[in-house]
Amino acid sequence: MPTIRDVARHAQVSVGTVSNVLNGSSLVKEETRQRVLAAIEALDYHPTAAARSLSTQRTNTIGMIRSEIRLQGNLIETDPMVLDLIDGITSEAISSSIGLTFWAIPAGEREMNLYKRLVTSRQIDGLILFALREKDPRVAYLQEQDFPFVVFGRFETEAGNNWIDVDGAAGIEAAVKYLVDLGHERIAYLSPPHEQYLARLRWHGFVKGMQDANLPIDRALIYEGDFNEKSGQLGTHYFLDQSNPPTAIFCNNDRMAFGAMRAIQARGLVVGQDVSVIGFDDVPLARYSNPPLTTISQPIHEIGKALFTLLIKLINQEPIDVLGGKLLKPELIVRQSTASPY
Repeated sequence: MPTIRDVARHAQVSVGTVSNVLNGSSLVKEETRQRVLAAIEALDYHPTAAARSLSTQRTNTIGMIRSEIRLQGNLIETDPMVLDLIDGITSEAISSSIGLTFWAIPAGEREMNLYKRLVTSRQIDGLILFALREKDPRVAYLQEQDFPFVVFGRFETEAGNNWIDVDGAAGIEAAVKYLVDLGHERIAYLSPPHEQYLARLRWHGFVKGMQDANLPIDRALIYEGDFNEKSGQLGTHYFLDQSNPPTAIFCNNDRMAFGAMRAIQARGLVVGQDVSVIGFDDVPLARYSNPPLTTISQPIHEIGKALFTLLIKLINQEPIDVLGGKLLKPELIVRQSTASPY
């Protein structure tokens, strides 16, 4: 495969001149430009992103890092929601000829070392973050370095406009109201890991939903999960062991809801009849689970596309007010995992 040096040698010019031609510089004489273009055609040369970006100091690559707070057996598990987010980002990156690189790493010292290496070496032009944590060190570092980044989620102060989020609190309020309207009073809550900032926001939604229905919150029906199926199973077994178990369980993602349904079925109970279950995300498997899962849908694929566009505009120093700082409304999707408790 020919390189930019091969083109320069064939056209009898410097590598810098070839780079100027590739980037459309007006500094190159027309005769020289034609000679370089002829060499490119003769050698069937396809410039790499690195070659095209010599004059702009751009890599034409953005990055995304998934930080796992709590590893399960020292392994980072696949998350359908994250895959859908990546798919949305990738669809836009492909059409824009921008590269996307992805890492999965445990939160902590190794995580921050990765961020510092990527930023200081300028291996990428910008970053997409998600799953913000309280006093998130990633955000603090990137702001300190004035490095372009966007966030799926909100900052503690909701400052700036380089974020897009779904109003999880409003979604949970709607879910609680739906369960109450069905006749449920004993509603259990499988929460997100407390390290994530969204845990606080979503808890406010649950509290408001219960208060609006004049229902007490029983602390015995609160269990902190970590977004995987196992924690959904463990939490549900804990709920069902109570002397006065719940008739409905709200889970803060679909993976925990799948675990909850398995735990219910393992006890010989019927999901949607003996115990109702609601998830959050509406991953593709939710409509095919047994039974199909009632869940709060957020447009993850479209959010991925919007985050990509927002980041590219930020990198190019273009206005982002129209795109950034958006709080999207989720939608409750009713399926067969919920019903009246009577």
